[in-house]
Amino acid sequence: MIEVEVHGTQWVLHPDRAVFWPSQEMLIVTDLHLGKIQHFRNAGIYLPPYAAYDNYERLSGLLLEFSPKTLLILGDLFHSNLNQDWKNFCELRDSFSHIHFELVPGNHDILDDNLFLKNNILLHQERAIFETLSFSHYPEKNSNAHYYNVAGHLHPGIRLVGDGLQSLRLPIFYLGANHALLPSFGTFTGTSLIEVQPGDQVIAITKDTLVPIEN
Repeated sequence: MIEVEVHGTQWVLHPDRAVFWPSQEMLIVTDLHLGKIQHFRNAGIYLPPYAAYDNYERLSGLLLEFSPKTLLILGDLFHSNLNQDWKNFCELRDSFSHIHFELVPGNHDILDDNLFLKNNILLHQERAIFETLSFSHYPEKNSNAHYYNVAGHLHPGIRLVGDGLQSLRLPIFYLGANHALLPSFGTFTGTSLIEVQPGDQVIAITKDTLVPIEN
């Protein structure tokens, strides 16, 4: 894990693609895309069913490790239409009923709001504001001098090129001057390359390690 300062707040970055904010006792993740693997399997596209359990194992492990008061999800909790995987999520929610689950809905969150409310998940609208940070699914285009934007949606990544021109693409935590992008939590969600500016902090994620990248 790596401790970083973000707009006057102290965070702990975890290689399981999550942020813990100690002063708020808050765990923050984005783009879980639960149900995605089952969605493709229902469409006749083979993906190993055990891969879906990875999301739940990692999330359960994080909730047990940090014991947060709040789990804040920055959108795309569930990938598409309702499928069998929703039951798995409801079971996880029941197992951690003492934790507040909050969701800033993303473009994939098309389920009926009542399903979230029934499972005691607080729904924000476009953003959730805590102290000087504005959390959203989409990166906010217009910077606000009062708030530092933290977003998901883009599944940020970076390509590292070796001396032999071999390359490796890795998900990242991106901490820019005016906004941050968190890595996609979900399995089989891919990455999009982010243009890094001088002075930006970039922390790459390998299987179980965080690696700061100089730029």
